[in-house]
Amino acid sequence: MISNEKFLELLGKRIEDLYLAKFDNQTEFATACDVDTRTIRRIIKAEQNSTIIVLRRIAKALEVDLSDLIDLED
Repeated sequence: MISNEKFLELLGKRIEDLYLAKFDNQTEFATACDVDTRTIRRIIKAEQNSTIIVLRRIAKALEVDLSDLIDLED
């Protein structure tokens, strides 16, 4: 099992990789998520443990299942 810190790092990296493939910039992505840009930045940098609702919004904006977004234990 990975540590919580490592999980947040991997989650941030996955979100960053997915949003860069779909959106022109972080502001556009944050708007699509209906989440503040600073919050998105902190999640990507693994500085914030996001709520499930925010992760759900992120998954919806990225057009992926929430489970695909957070299944990082491979």
